[in-house]
Amino acid sequence: MGNRSEAIVTAGSERPSRLAWRALPFILLVLAGLSMAVALRLFAPRLIVSSRVEQVLIFAAGALAAVLVLRLMVQREHRVALQLVVSEIAGETASPEIAAMRILEALCVSQGWDVALRWEVNEEENRLEFCSAWGAPGRGTEALIQETKGLKLTSDDLAGRVWVEGHPAWISDLTSMPLSPHAQAAQRHGMVSGCAIPVRVGNEVLAVLEFYCHFSLRENREAMASLETVSTALGQMLARSHERSRAEKLYRQQEILLDSIADGICGLDSHGLVRFANTAAARLLGATASSLAGKQVHELLHGSAPSGSECGADCILLSATGRMMATACQDTFYRLDGTSFAVDYALTPILDHDGYSGSVLSFRDISHRYALDRLKDEFISTVSHEMRTPLTSIRGALGLLSMGAQDKMTEKEANLLRIALANSDRLISLINDILDLERFQSGLEPMAFRQVQLAQIVRQAIDGMQPVADAAGVHLVQDTTQVEIAADPGRLLQVLTNLLSNAVKFSPRDSTVSVIARPDVSGVNLSVIDNGRGIPADKLEAVFGRFQQVDASDSRQKGGTGLGLAICRTIVQRHSGRIWAERNPAGGSIFRVFLPYQPVAMDTPYSIFNREIGRASVRLLDVDSIAKPHLAKQGIH
Repeated sequence: MGNRSEAIVTAGSERPSRLAWRALPFILLVLAGLSMAVALRLFAPRLIVSSRVEQVLIFAAGALAAVLVLRLMVQREHRVALQLVVSEIAGETASPEIAAMRILEALCVSQGWDVALRWEVNEEENRLEFCSAWGAPGRGTEALIQETKGLKLTSDDLAGRVWVEGHPAWISDLTSMPLSPHAQAAQRHGMVSGCAIPVRVGNEVLAVLEFYCHFSLRENREAMASLETVSTALGQMLARSHERSRAEKLYRQQEILLDSIADGICGLDSHGLVRFANTAAARLLGATASSLAGKQVHELLHGSAPSGSECGADCILLSATGRMMATACQDTFYRLDGTSFAVDYALTPILDHDGYSGSVLSFRDISHRYALDRLKDEFISTVSHEMRTPLTSIRGALGLLSMGAQDKMTEKEANLLRIALANSDRLISLINDILDLERFQSGLEPMAFRQVQLAQIVRQAIDGMQPVADAAGVHLVQDTTQVEIAADPGRLLQVLTNLLSNAVKFSPRDSTVSVIARPDVSGVNLSVIDNGRGIPADKLEAVFGRFQQVDASDSRQKGGTGLGLAICRTIVQRHSGRIWAERNPAGGSIFRVFLPYQPVAMDTPYSIFNREIGRASVRLLDVDSIAKPHLAKQGIH
């Protein structure tokens, strides 16, 4: 140890020892006189003594009291000095390991022990592990310490017994202990007496301190009290160190976890200021993580927008920031240099016992996904468009053939011709649906909004589906609610026709399909209710995907392409509305459509991509000869 450590320990330990040695002669004289006085009183109770003898006896009694007081003062000063040394070590040493080592040294020097061992509790493996040790120089303790490092303690060992029982133990003669590898090692290196004391915080034992010496040392209550006092202070220091280590470990794990995520993540306070950002967020925004801290999140993500693209009062990110409001949507974020990229983001509020304390923003760059989606859809659109012309010719030829040659065909040939006609009609319908969906999603199909009476659109849809419903034995019912909205009547009629067609198709005979409109503050809720077989709960959202049907056999038995509901959702979204499906408690399904009174002009994903990203460079593998010319025309390599 350093000179400063030795000075502290020596200063604390030598002062009470020096005082005790100086008072020893006087104490012996007083004790001798006191013994004679007591003997006289016991064996000669009726002995008549002179006044001088009485004075001597009185002096002896006072001296006895003084000896007791002096002893208490010495013990108290010794304990206070030791506590002072431990406090100074704990206060001026930054490392808990070094502080624990110096405390072991102070205990050994002040109490007369030759070696001190510290064992810490491993909670995961439920055992004691060697942690550190101190040995008096020149007394052969180094060999014992080295041998102890490789031992595994049992409940028969001194430290193991103290850990299990939770109480201090003092062994004046080590030969009286049960034989164990650790006890044999201590005796082999000349140790005679030993002591162990638990280091605890509350009822939890954190460590065990073990001491040995080369001479016989009987149990001393004062020494044990000093050890317990120091172990309490050491326990508090170790508890703080463990908590600090756990917090640092948890922080490192969280930091590694956040930095390993490809999505950008920002932690916001209740005022919308960035408090932390992971590496991905800094990379996506073209900055360092430390430079993002303290910035207002809306200003950070939308502040670099070019002139003419500034946010208005309807900005979703601006309205959701700093409020207990969760939101998730697609948007365009701007880097500090002014460049932009399309994102999917989610803003989630943090709610604890004190209420709203902030939120977490996660976002990912979807520019390449937009490019690939656009490539895929345009390729499908081109192929479908190229297929529609020959299919129309094939359909016409089959129709002429069926009308002019039926009398000359056998029944088998006529049946094959009917199958060919049905399949060509189905394929043409599929191609038309694909082209319609591509036009709606790309924004190439404009919406002609005007004020319309919703009840009239519903009536047109019911009139158009009435022959189909009559053939299926299904009753169509419309309520009498009158409400006016701004919509594209042709596209809205397409939505209602599709919903009614599905309802009639999957409803049993003699059932009812109802269309109900309910005005609200901001719009109208339109419901199409049937009593058919219903939709499983896990497919209520999936049915709106492309080529999605509840049962794979529906396309063969019921007809349809699986694109109708996808087209409906796209049209409703172009009206700034929402469409979703629910299970009917009475049996069947409920399709609900919410339409605002005045739709807001909305950007489609592709229009955002085209405006903000421009031409993208996407790397494709295994591109065939049919796709390459189309890609070259689009400027995609």
